[in-house]
Amino acid sequence: MKIELKNVKHSEFASHETHCFEAAIYIDGKRAGTVENDGRGGCNFYHPHEVGAAIQAYAKTLPKVRYHEHEFDQDADTIIGDLLVHHLTAKDLKRALNKRILFVSSDGQLKETIGLDKTKMEAALASPTITEKLKAKKILNLLPFDEALSLYINHAKGANHA
Repeated sequence: MKIELKNVKHSEFASHETHCFEAAIYIDGKRAGTVENDGRGGCNFYHPHEVGAAIQAYAKTLPKVRYHEHEFDQDADTIIGDLLVHHLTAKDLKRALNKRILFVSSDGQLKETIGLDKTKMEAALASPTITEKLKAKKILNLLPFDEALSLYINHAKGANHA
């Protein structure tokens, strides 16, 4: 089962205990319903209810997930939560790539330059010596987005400014 979220609307200011959001759920490429959460710590609401039940049944076929030292059974809310976090992380990366150069440094840390205007950033990225100047293993701005996102997710917790 391929589950996707589309038309995601997220409210940072209204997110307290959980993310406050609403989104369309697509299962195997077809719109199946919607999901929402009011951000006050409760479970997600699925419309129609059968969509949540179908995702819940699918979750029971998946292996446990590990968070820190604990393992948990997956459920509809963990699947949707992971998809939402992935969506928000991708959105954050797109915004960052438009304003800064993000790179993995020679010591394996995710770093970023200060904000640059579009012209200066394009010139810097076009420079054949940019990798050496930044002492970078990889420059996320120059990678295919999915590869850059994977690196960003794996390194984001240790982000530093160059």
